[in-house]
Amino acid sequence: MFVGVCRLTLRVVQSHSLKEKRAVLRRLRDRVAEVGVTLREVGGADTWQRADLGFAVVGQDRDDATAAVRRVVGLCAQAAGGEVTAVRHEVLGFGEDWFAAAQPYGKPEDADADAAWIPAAWREEDPTP
Repeated sequence: MFVGVCRLTLRVVQSHSLKEKRAVLRRLRDRVAEVGVTLREVGGADTWQRADLGFAVVGQDRDDATAAVRRVVGLCAQAAGGEVTAVRHEVLGFGEDWFAAAQPYGKPEDADADAAWIPAAWREEDPTP
């Protein structure tokens, strides 16, 4: 599993108020949400003409995560009313060796209680075909 993390600065040239900047950001967030990514404003919240935005994506391999980051940055670069002025991204790998140290989730004594909703007939079925 690879995680791409990106922070970019968007300059909102025509903005003369926070309301105008938020309108541009709202349209951009909606557009980026169509590809399944959520943008968050991580800096410049009190400025009229600048927004620092951050997002993260997950991919099966490094190229997949890098392509997803570039796709979102491209959408931001095409934003009406905005101009990308700085971008920094990084792709981090979390392989099987990282996941090998995973801990069981929940309390072991709750394992039977979690399965209580399963009908007895389903639990007795032979899983092999």
